Amino acid sequence: MIDRLLASPHYGERSAQHWLDVARYADTAGLSNDYERSNMWRYRDYVIRSFNDDKPYDEFVVEQIAGDELWEKQKEQDKDPELLIASSFLRMGPWDPAMVLKPQARQLYLDDVVNAVGQTFLSTTMRCFKCHDHKFDPLPTEDYYRFYSVFTGTQLAERPAPFLKEENRNRLNKELKSTQQMLAFATEKYQHLLNKQETAAKIWFKKHGKKYLSEDKRRGLPDEEKPPRHVGLTPAETGRLKVRKQDDWIWTRRLERYQPLAQSVYNGPVPKSLNAKKMRMPKKIPETPIPKTKILTGGTLEAPGKEVTPGVLSALGLNTSENKNDPFALPMENSGRRLGLAQWIAHPKNQLTARSIVNRVWQRHFGKPLAGNPNNFGAKGKKPTHPKLLDWLATDFVENGWKFKRLHKLIMTSDAYRMSTHHPQINQLRNTDPENRLLAYREPRRLSAEELRDSMLVSTGELNREIGGLPVMPEINMEVALQPRMIQFSIAPAYQPSPAPKERNRRTLYAYRVRGQPDPFLELFNQPNPNDSCEERVSESVSPQAFTLLNSDLMNDRATGLAVRINKETQDLHTQVKRAVQLVFGRVPSSQEWDRLEKYVTRMTSYHQSHKPELKVYPTSITRSLVEENTGESFEYEEILPAFKNYKADKKAHEVTHSIRALADLCLVLFNSNEFMYVY
Repeated sequence: MIDRLLASPHYGERSAQHWLDVARYADTAGLSNDYERSNMWRYRDYVIRSFNDDKPYDEFVVEQIAGDELWEKQKEQDKDPELLIASSFLRMGPWDPAMVLKPQARQLYLDDVVNAVGQTFLSTTMRCFKCHDHKFDPLPTEDYYRFYSVFTGTQLAERPAPFLKEENRNRLNKELKSTQQMLAFATEKYQHLLNKQETAAKIWFKKHGKKYLSEDKRRGLPDEEKPPRHVGLTPAETGRLKVRKQDDWIWTRRLERYQPLAQSVYNGPVPKSLNAKKMRMPKKIPETPIPKTKILTGGTLEAPGKEVTPGVLSALGLNTSENKNDPFALPMENSGRRLGLAQWIAHPKNQLTARSIVNRVWQRHFGKPLAGNPNNFGAKGKKPTHPKLLDWLATDFVENGWKFKRLHKLIMTSDAYRMSTHHPQINQLRNTDPENRLLAYREPRRLSAEELRDSMLVSTGELNREIGGLPVMPEINMEVALQPRMIQFSIAPAYQPSPAPKERNRRTLYAYRVRGQPDPFLELFNQPNPNDSCEERVSESVSPQAFTLLNSDLMNDRATGLAVRINKETQDLHTQVKRAVQLVFGRVPSSQEWDRLEKYVTRMTSYHQSHKPELKVYPTSITRSLVEENTGESFEYEEILPAFKNYKADKKAHEVTHSIRALADLCLVLFNSNEFMYVY
């Protein structure tokens, strides 16, 4: 059975979810504009393929840190676009240089990527020794800035990367048309207002006996030599012009989602301007030397100190250079620094890399790691409960080719993994070993947010098991979907779910992740914030979860979907109850359960005969209200929601009979039970 599961293409999807938690996957950049990273879905699919192909972990590491440098070394006819896609890891953190000075914007990126590499691959929190020598671990500030120097020449760019034959390109043309529709609407509104403004500007130039200059060309002129900034427009129209211009930018950017591009990096000097909206490699990379790196006293750019060269962490004692005076140095040339670092991280003798990843794999299977803080193996991290086991697993992992599937099978066939949640001396064990360090029994684990949603879709028969491709937009709480979400100069476009159930009801792994607008259901059930690397999912239970499980549209839609399925497959109430328990719990109800559940459905049938559910209506447009920043006057504008024009909603309560609604109440009760919510 283990071999069959490991051979399934869905193994890669489940493994990818764990990795993406650590890597901080999202489809947008976050911060003030939260621009879309239109092709980041290709990195998500790269991770899935890597796990399905059982790619050795050392290769997986090197590709993500230095995939573009490997790509540059390949012959033109052999260049593999997947290497550029892999380097998207270096673009994963939140970043937007808007309203930030260029040096500070660069520092924010470099600090983020240094810490991400340290936490993800070495289980080392790098920020602790950015401003001073680490207080507890043998990590001097100089080592931080040598690490920092490795990435000094790393620049961000969307790079051409042809689609692979393995990549799922379904829906590209269909969704391209939807995006073009949104862009056309924004462009039409923008051009109408711009034309009105420029008509008034032409009149002003003519009146003053001057030659007409377009808005861009006259921008640098003194005020007395050009018309007022938004001449010819009312304050409301001025506000709408800014909104439509921003919308035009946003939808133009989103067209890149359908192009063969990779959110990648390249080596070169810092470009003249930084703009997260659109980043491209220069046609010819300037031969300007990469800026030298200096230790920043207190971590501030205004206090540069001693100059340092690229290097690795000296505490591990793993040399990278034959220079006796500097055994931990990396190449000084711009290209090759990251490759040298990646090869050092993936070296078989690196004491941290293998231990870090086998600890994460152990955590996946047991719900808790051997070393308590998977992102921090330092002195302040929790000590391993079984250090010799961790060492042995790491050694075995490396000696057998860094292969994940072998490691999974090794763990899953162990006696420790096969322990039951029931133990004849459980009360005694809870006193003598309250944290279950001896692994004498299996601890129940609550389903993660994604597992919860996906499991319900499996029960209802609605889950679309298609693998990879463009992100999908599941239906979320309508108030959250339509709420105004402020971005610079405007409001971000409303969240519009995918029109067809087949698209919406895919695995949650494929759901579009917006940093500034998390899915409220998934967030409530502890889907991690993608701004920070998640070493361990929080699983505490809080009151809002109980209300959501009973009252949310998602839960009630899934309960209705399951009731519809059961009604099609069965003929009478007795078999309906049996089928419901089978589909949700995977077993047959006991006679007592059977009797109680039948009586419950009978009562609810009587209730629904006299209670009619409300009709749910989806809007096709929404009116927004904003304040024009220069005048303080409010104005309104229309935002269209074309996804809802031909929207095929999941079955709603008002569309089914009272008996199916009663059966849906039973299904909702089952979905709310511990037996469904927990893995025992």
